[in-house]
Amino acid sequence: MGILSKFNNLTRYEAIGLNQDYNLADGHAHQGQSNTQKTIVGELPSIFCESEFTKQKVLEEEFQYEFYKLANQYSAISHPRTMLCYSASLSTDLIATYLQQRGITVSLLQPCFDNLATILKRRNVQLTPVAEDDLAPHNLEHTLNNLTTDALFLTLPNNPTGFMLNQEEVETVIELCKRNDKLLIIDCTFRFYHPDSLWDQYRALEKSGVSYFMVEDTGKTWPTQDLKCSILAASEDLYEGILELHNDILLNVSPFILNLLIKYVRDTEKYGLQTTLWDLIEANRAYLRNSLEDSILIPYSSHSTISVEWLNIQSENVSSIELLEAMRASGLGVLPGDHFYWNNPEIGERYIRIALARDSEMFKKACDRLSDFLSTQYNVALVR
Repeated sequence: MGILSKFNNLTRYEAIGLNQDYNLADGHAHQGQSNTQKTIVGELPSIFCESEFTKQKVLEEEFQYEFYKLANQYSAISHPRTMLCYSASLSTDLIATYLQQRGITVSLLQPCFDNLATILKRRNVQLTPVAEDDLAPHNLEHTLNNLTTDALFLTLPNNPTGFMLNQEEVETVIELCKRNDKLLIIDCTFRFYHPDSLWDQYRALEKSGVSYFMVEDTGKTWPTQDLKCSILAASEDLYEGILELHNDILLNVSPFILNLLIKYVRDTEKYGLQTTLWDLIEANRAYLRNSLEDSILIPYSSHSTISVEWLNIQSENVSSIELLEAMRASGLGVLPGDHFYWNNPEIGERYIRIALARDSEMFKKACDRLSDFLSTQYNVALVR
């Protein structure tokens, strides 16, 4: 086994990917700047000075207003129970600490990015996996009515598969969680990649009276070199408890970061998600899939919209770790699938994940390198 087999979480693989010739590992936004975004970068000194002389509350409210307006979450624009964090992982850790203090057990979606499970486990939260199939329309009511844990934790849309619930299905989840007295936690960090997420979910949450946490993030959407902000929103019954934990850790998110993000969100609102975000992801996905024709890698879903591609390995003789080890020698960094299946890693050994939020020219070169690698290293005729 090579060095990659020694790592026990996806972040370590992402760290390796950052230093590869072609980093297709982490799901952060690295797609490069549009022409109008380059203008924002050119204004960094003035944005810095402006931030220095603007009250923190003004920037926080403006950021929340612009973010939620773009997301069509109109009921959350003036949400009185939100906290800002430097990352979605910090928001998740605050939730995990809250759950730990109260002995709340959790059903967590599988597959999902493994740090959700590891953060919860580190806080000694008892976890039970819930599969995407369990949330299919014909299974949804049965699953929610027979949930044995105190809380349900979903990622919508889901990284890595792109799994999503539509409005009717989310409303059903909310109704059933309220009826069965379950705390609902939703990670929406890939929100802007899926049209089904752009309806007023907060209105449904608040109207139902369900106990909930919602986690938002900018890091998967805008290429700001990981200058980002996460919003953690809570229902009224949970807010004071989570706020106390937040106050122990963080005073505020940098006003410069907030002001910078305001500019990026406004730019996206002006030119639209299709032009600013979706066109590039769709083009990169199409180029990747074309490059993988007649290879051992097959797209998991024909209708995924999020900024990663979940690929099934069609050779029983090749595991994800072995494939990554060989790819690394060719300058390619991707993620193995086993850690996404945090409770059943053997299932994930049949998958890898490739990030799509990359500069188009760099991405094409990476796909060409990948295609050459696969055709050289793996004879499709022998594995199919």
